[in-house]
Amino acid sequence: MMEFEEGAENKPKMLRNQSNKTDKQKFELCQYARDNKAALEAYVNWIKVKWNVTVHKSTVSRILKDSHKRLNEDIANPDSKRHKSVKFPELERALMEFILTYQHRTILSDAIIIAKAKLFAERLQIPESKLQFSSGWLQKFKERNGIQLRKLHGEASSSDQNAIIENLPSLREKLSRFPLDRIYNMDETGLFYRLEPDRSLATTRLSGRKKNKERLSIALCANADGSHKLNPLVIGKYAKPRCFKNVNFNSLRVTYRNNNSAWMLTTLFQEWLSNFDIEISKLHGGQPVLLILDNCPSHVAEGVSLSNVEIHFLPPNTTAKIQPMDAGIIMSFKKHYRRYHIQWMLEQIESGEDAKNLKMSTLLAIQYIIQAWDDVTSDVISNCWKATKILPDNVSCGDEAQALDNELLTELSESIVRLSFPEAMTTNEYLSFPQEDIVFELSESDDIISLFSGEHDDETDDDSNEIPIVSANEALKNLENIKTFLIQQEGTSSYLKAANNLEKFIREKRVNLMKQSSITQFLVNN
Repeated sequence: MMEFEEGAENKPKMLRNQSNKTDKQKFELCQYARDNKAALEAYVNWIKVKWNVTVHKSTVSRILKDSHKRLNEDIANPDSKRHKSVKFPELERALMEFILTYQHRTILSDAIIIAKAKLFAERLQIPESKLQFSSGWLQKFKERNGIQLRKLHGEASSSDQNAIIENLPSLREKLSRFPLDRIYNMDETGLFYRLEPDRSLATTRLSGRKKNKERLSIALCANADGSHKLNPLVIGKYAKPRCFKNVNFNSLRVTYRNNNSAWMLTTLFQEWLSNFDIEISKLHGGQPVLLILDNCPSHVAEGVSLSNVEIHFLPPNTTAKIQPMDAGIIMSFKKHYRRYHIQWMLEQIESGEDAKNLKMSTLLAIQYIIQAWDDVTSDVISNCWKATKILPDNVSCGDEAQALDNELLTELSESIVRLSFPEAMTTNEYLSFPQEDIVFELSESDDIISLFSGEHDDETDDDSNEIPIVSANEALKNLENIKTFLIQQEGTSSYLKAANNLEKFIREKRVNLMKQSSITQFLVNN
């Protein structure tokens, strides 16, 4: 495989050890990719021009996969193969969030940024001797985070009740330039993932610090014909809850991030937006895509270099009516999630647990989030887009999707009755919990520091449990019970086939683990 290293300007070098690439080169490539969104082939050509070296696209892809981490690390020696991490990442993230949040409200000079950095450092209890807030430090901070401060623009005029009528024609005209599969909408929702359908329990659940601990924010995104649903972005409070131990997150179709309030912060949004640009570029072959967003304060796109995405922000006070995610897609997702949650509660109660003491883990909630998003069909998504009347060729919602929705509501209602809570909520109350609409809330600049300070130490508050490691033999034994159940039922041939494929996978895994164990034992003994 062709690799590259600094000093290769004169002629290409064949480097077989990937560690020969210097951190400076990786850093420069990540910087270039961040500021110039393009296909992998374009980055290969850029490397060829810059260092006169030919590299494979897989090499570039591997480096860019860790782009966010690389751009948040200091390079101690540009030509070295080792680097040092930023000393105080909480300070870095807090200062970045402050800049992204306030650069559109006031002019942020270098003096203001340094003064704010000193204040944040003091609140984070960072000793003065550990950091010198010089102009050189600030320049490095800006380079790591790609900050280019811009002049303050005039504040957008407020919208009135006629905004929808006034904006629909131009919005439809814009959407008519794109095929349905290249029109996307993303929106966030809060989710109190342990919320029981009981008014008294809900009051306790949402009191004090418990409120943030049992809350997740979720970003969902899909295109207008429902043919492409992106993996959910889930934002929690803890970086590594105990229940995440022994879990391979690469197997879960979800992105997980955290901060102390589980909000969608500007830094998280911009990371999501950059990844969205890369994903849809691959899917649509570099063709332009339209992304519709609401005016949530964290939705700051300025400063993010996009190669394939055009963003259209909906006017304020219109999103409840003309944003597809708000027109039923998020609600459909929540119906499915609440169904899984209630089924779990019923199983726990039937096994002898007290409903007041149930504590579902974040990991299980994430698994249900993935399943619930899978259950939102392309028909439901397409019908919700059409219901907003923003598409050029509007068609009313189909009866089939509505019928399935009614069945789900009936099932939820019956399950709530089965729980026998003394102050049971109605189905609508349970699905439309007002506090879940809040996904971003920041009143003062100093509040930013609380989002990042002590985010590791505070995990002592985590009440989840580490999941045990399941051996291949245990998995096979449990699978045998499942197969026995399936052969006793009607119409299960496809499920049996899937179970047989799963059995094959587990047996192959067991063989590989045994081989690895033998090699390890050999090395220990010799």
